[in-house]
Amino acid sequence: MRQKPRGTLIIIGGHEDKEGDAAILQEVVARANRGKKCLVITAVASQLPREMIAEYTDVFKRLGVRNLDVLGIRTREDAQDPEVVERIKKASVVFFTGGDQLRITSQVGDSPVFRCLQELYLEGGTIAGTSAGAAAMSETMLISGPSDESQEISALGMAPGLGLTHEIVIDSHFAERGRIGRLLGAVAQNPKNLGIGIDEDTAIIVEREERFRVRGSGAVYVVDGTEVDYSSLSEKNPEGILSVFGVRLHVLGDGDTYDLRNRQPIIPDEVQQAEDERPVEGDE
Repeated sequence: MRQKPRGTLIIIGGHEDKEGDAAILQEVVARANRGKKCLVITAVASQLPREMIAEYTDVFKRLGVRNLDVLGIRTREDAQDPEVVERIKKASVVFFTGGDQLRITSQVGDSPVFRCLQELYLEGGTIAGTSAGAAAMSETMLISGPSDESQEISALGMAPGLGLTHEIVIDSHFAERGRIGRLLGAVAQNPKNLGIGIDEDTAIIVEREERFRVRGSGAVYVVDGTEVDYSSLSEKNPEGILSVFGVRLHVLGDGDTYDLRNRQPIIPDEVQQAEDERPVEGDE
């Protein structure tokens, strides 16, 4: 039986605000400053790691991170370095920058660094990622496909992700790059997977794989294929425009909450009631 995680995922749609109130990154900072542990940044996804690291280091220092470390993971050898593993053990938050999600999975997947990340998340730590760093968190990740065109089945590319969250497919830069078609295609391929599209400067904060809360200036789109009663995705029609009937679509904004276990948004009044009824730590 899979162990239920106690930690948090902060999954960001890309191009989050870094100069204004930086609301999303403040969520990262709040968790990084708990206790005496540190925020660890890695730009393994980026082809310009120095520039990316410099930018985020400056931002997080300005936002008040007390302890900060940087991991220069570029190869499989780096991801197996015991020293790198020990530095992750001292983290409360690990932050993945954007770039190419295949670089993350190919260099970090099933390595000592990955197993340490997984343990951190299971034990209550936070894993955060933006753009490619967001896409890589799910069990299955989108890696290619048309954006502002109608969905063509044959053009959709998917690959195994890090598997920190399950039965979810994540797409970033969502409205900005017109990605509804390819997310529908991903859900049609396996309706067990919930499709989550995240706009830029928008994030979902996933707690214990039970629910997520939206933070940021854009929207989050949830594509649920549970009740799909027809799709043209078959051996008889492997290419061309995808037809799919019976999809449910939810659109959530800042502060809205979604119940991952029951696959439904939580009406705001119900959110407050649930919080009021939640047992206080130490209660029996």
